[in-house]
Amino acid sequence: MKILYDWKIRLKKDCKDFIENKIPEKDYDFEIIYNAYPVRVEGEIPAEVITYVAKKMAKIIAGNPDPYLDFLKYIRINKGVNGVKIYNFIMRDIIKKNPEKYDELLEEVIKNMRFDKSLNKMFDFIVFPLLKKNPEKYIDKVIGWINTKNPGIIKNIFRILCRYIKINNDKAKEIFEKCESFWNIDNDELRNGSEKLLKTIYKIDEEYYQEIYESYKSTYNPNFIEILAHAICEKTEIIEQDIKKWEKSGNTKIKRAGKIARKNLARLK
Repeated sequence: MKILYDWKIRLKKDCKDFIENKIPEKDYDFEIIYNAYPVRVEGEIPAEVITYVAKKMAKIIAGNPDPYLDFLKYIRINKGVNGVKIYNFIMRDIIKKNPEKYDELLEEVIKNMRFDKSLNKMFDFIVFPLLKKNPEKYIDKVIGWINTKNPGIIKNIFRILCRYIKINNDKAKEIFEKCESFWNIDNDELRNGSEKLLKTIYKIDEEYYQEIYESYKSTYNPNFIEILAHAICEKTEIIEQDIKKWEKSGNTKIKRAGKIARKNLARLK
């Protein structure tokens, strides 16, 4: 949907007025900026209007965010989907301009977010760009957030790590080695994440995938075998023999992993 020029002028003006006059008075009801907009989509203000307002607010606030931190915290917690959306746009610009200063705020926000679309967007719009821009700093920081034990955070961390190594293949080994210790932990999200990472590695470096596979299959550790079984990516005689061995194992977990590996193998072309 295209916003008419006259309305863009009005929304821009009202954003400025709200930031300069309402926020200092602790009036955080930003809906006043766009409630008069005449068009509705299924009874709601069009998403394009919310995005436009978010971008205009971000442009003003990001240059000097300190006076607005209470406002940002409030809208993230109390203003529903639109509050989170506007918060994400503003925070993205704040952290881009001041990554060192607001690192702790970003970490605090992420650790306290529930697992929903807003958390996904936080990782897509804020964390991933930071990871791309400064991997030397943010690879360790992002992986460290896994210790929060929040399933949604863990899922998103592995998701953006996989996304990152697809465009930066040379970082695959470093990231895998930093995540290797999670193979020892019997946790569904960590296992799922480790499997996704291993599958992604196969797509960008088959030889390294095979090296990991060979290293871990020889341990006969049930946790390790389970991850390998879920992440079967190729048909080879060696893998076929390994699966037969797992299927005959006296260890229940390994035997179950063998069945899973067999199904995954059957799906491969």
